[in-house]
Amino acid sequence: MDAADVPPLPRVPARAPRRTTLAAVGTRSLRVAAWRERDDIALVATRSGGRAPDPAEILRLVAAAHDAGVTRLVTGALTPGEQAPFAAAGFTVHDRLHLLSHDLRDLAPTPEVAFRIRRAGRADHAAALAVDARAFEPFWRLDRVGLRDALGATASARFRVLGSDPIVGYAVIGRSGDRGYLQRLAVDPGHRRQGLGAALVLDGLRWLRRRWATSVVVNTQVGNDAALSLYRRLGFVLEPGGLCVLTRTTDP
Repeated sequence: MDAADVPPLPRVPARAPRRTTLAAVGTRSLRVAAWRERDDIALVATRSGGRAPDPAEILRLVAAAHDAGVTRLVTGALTPGEQAPFAAAGFTVHDRLHLLSHDLRDLAPTPEVAFRIRRAGRADHAAALAVDARAFEPFWRLDRVGLRDALGATASARFRVLGSDPIVGYAVIGRSGDRGYLQRLAVDPGHRRQGLGAALVLDGLRWLRRRWATSVVVNTQVGNDAALSLYRRLGFVLEPGGLCVLTRTTDP
């Protein structure tokens, strides 16, 4: 995921404090979590390996979220097929994303850059998130929970930063089986057009290939032409259909 201008989620009136925990709002096929540590917005996502939800189940979740004090729900990035039951339950498109893939066969040469790519330690998390805040619009910024989730989303993950004082960029790339996932890429706006993004991506792609991955995917917002151009230069190809992030209020 890369930075781009994204319309902010509309504000809605504050609600009473939660009477139910978000964990209790989930269903057999859907889970709910706080969105960027906000009390009024929650993320809804399908459970790994679970069945696809139907509109009735989604509407029950919307009602439960309303009772828990949540005023708005946001989905993760969904394929066209995954969007259908949410659309039937009143969700609308908040943002559209390109989905790209790479077969890891032919990798471009890594550009020489002025900063060393190194393994990120726990002490680097705050600095990486500071870069993230400068690189992304508010809707897409990661917080500490989001970074933790990105690092734990796959069976194995590689977290690399550029520089030390200051850190000027970072990437999180994960692997599950033979599939890789470029989870996050951020470069400080003051250090763009120096090959740093390409160096971070290629470092991750070579790591995936050493671990017998056969493909990797990434998504980026429609309209983020700089990110799209970077990925295509590095050999990624657009997948048909793309992805969408959907949203709706919890009002009945």
